[in-house]
Amino acid sequence: AQVGGHSYGELTALHAAGALSTDAFLAASRERGARMAEAAATTEGTMAAARGSAKSVTQILGDAHPDVVLANLNSPKQTVISGPVSAVEAAVKALDEGGVMSVPLPVATAFHSPIVAGASKPYGAFLAELDVGAPTIPAWSNAEAAPYPMDAAAIRTGLAEQIACPVRFVEMIEGMYADGVRTFVEVGPGSVLAGLVKR
Repeated sequence: AQVGGHSYGELTALHAAGALSTDAFLAASRERGARMAEAAATTEGTMAAARGSAKSVTQILGDAHPDVVLANLNSPKQTVISGPVSAVEAAVKALDEGGVMSVPLPVATAFHSPIVAGASKPYGAFLAELDVGAPTIPAWSNAEAAPYPMDAAAIRTGLAEQIACPVRFVEMIEGMYADGVRTFVEVGPGSVLAGLVKR
């Protein structure tokens, strides 16, 4: 068995792998949300899901939209962009004109972008005091598209930095498949990730 989450779900995966106790999981979740909200307070950010690959989105946006980042590389046919509201709106218009349709996402801020990068350091300081153990089964990192190491310090660093890094979901799923995983089960309130895995 192996586990992997998507963005915040990485904490859930580490909990399922035994690296975080229930108390540590809840504390890390609460702190992550608080620090992200704090970091995002100065700039209004948003996200949009583009119906295209990361390559096609990058080709269309080029260098003309420097404040927009590829935040979630979700599937070969879905890439989420993130950044300041006006910048994302301009990027959405460019994508539409380039033949890649996109839809706005109802999010609180521009996750996995420089807007929330300020949360990494205080979150890392909080995690430094949190009890973290070695995963009992492979727990995959979105940022690295590879299993987390067994070292608690490396897990803490990875979780802190993951906040502003792209979610490399496509590469993570391909890596799990290459590692022998053949059955993917989504645990949660919906089926979005299962759909992404199928694609």
